[in-house]
Parts: sequence; C-alpha cells; structure tokens
Amino acid sequence: MKTSMLDRSIEHTTATSVAVVAAPAPTTTSVSKTAVLVGLLFLTATFTFAIGNVLIRSYFSNATAHNGLIAGVFLLGCCGLAVAANGVAMRRILMADTPIRSRAYFVLRVTECLTLVAVGVYFLTSHAQWNAYVLAVYAVSGTAGLVLSSALLTSRIVPRNLSMLGLIGYPVFLVGTILAMFNLIDVTHGAGMLALVPGGLFELILPIWLFTKGFTSHQIED
Repeated sequence: MKTSMLDRSIEHTTATSVAVVAAPAPTTTSVSKTAVLVGLLFLTATFTFAIGNVLIRSYFSNATAHNGLIAGVFLLGCCGLAVAANGVAMRRILMADTPIRSRAYFVLRVTECLTLVAVGVYFLTSHAQWNAYVLAVYAVSGTAGLVLSSALLTSRIVPRNLSMLGLIGYPVFLVGTILAMFNLIDVTHGAGMLALVPGGLFELILPIWLFTKGFTSHQIED
C-alpha cells in the first residue's frame, strides 16, 4: 500500500515537473514581437499620411498630377488602418495598468481611422480642395497621443523621459491645431510647423526604442 502511494506520488511529481518545464514562460521575445509591431504601425501611419498629404496637395496645385489624388487617398486609407491596428495592439498592452485609458486610446484611434476614410471619400466624390482636413485629423491624433503618453507614464513600459516628451509634445501639438483652426497660425507652412516638432519627435523616437529595447514589462504575451 505504501509502495503504491509512493509510486503515485513520484509519478505526480514527475508529471508536474515536466509540465512546468514544458510550459512557455513570458519572455522578452514575445514582448519584442509586440513592440516591433507597434513601432512599425507608428512609422507606417506617419509616413503614409505625410506622403498622401503631399500627393493630394500636388493634385490640386498641379493640373498634370491626375493620379495623385487616388494615390493620396489610398495612402490616407493605409494610415487609417495603421492607426486602428495600433489602437488594438496598445489596448491589450495597456489594459492591465490603465484600463480606462487603454479603451479611450482604442476609441480615439478608430475615430481617427474613420476620419481619414471620410476625408478620402470626400476627395474622391467632390474633387474639391480642402486643405483644412489635416486639422481634423490632427485634433483626433493629438488627443490620442496625449492619452497614450499618459498611459505609458503610468504603466512604465517605456522610459519616463520618453513618456514626458509625449506629454509635453502633444499639448503643444493640440494648441497649434486649435490656433490653426482660427487661422492664427499655419501648421503646414513656416514657423507654425514648430508645433508639430515635439509630438513628431515622440512618434519617431518611440518606434526606435521599441525596435531596440521593446516594452519593459515581461507579462505581455503575443
């Protein structure tokens, strides 16, 4: 009887040990995959919007650039998909530490995507020039960036200095956007573009950090 119980105990202990060894523990590798995805989405959104905006402006300023509008609208759509995917990815990452802000960020990114799609539909259907569309996109994007920076500061998954750059940069970005709505400055030309610099630096440095260091939390799994 004792021998039988001892055998079962040994078998149970052995099985438990094998299960523990076989079970994949959260590692920095899985975090790095998520971080790289987020970094790529940030850069994709930044560059597709910038190039798309240039193509759309060229279409209205140059009568020979007939295909510029379609290409520009296509890139705006790509930007919209990238920011929406960014919202999805970051929602899962931030949910544990900042559940309300993670949802808010997701909603704002989806709103930005829908805004970009609406802008694209407007251009394709009306073929009318509307330079101020960037302000509507900037307003939503800046608000989303501010929410993200605040959540990053709380969750501490990136360095504090990087989060603070976003917390400083996005309010400047939003103030510049509001002033541009009242025609007090022009954020697309001249000195008014300085309002875009701090937030732009954040969106450039953050992907670089994510590519090289990833998120600091080891609890995020792909």
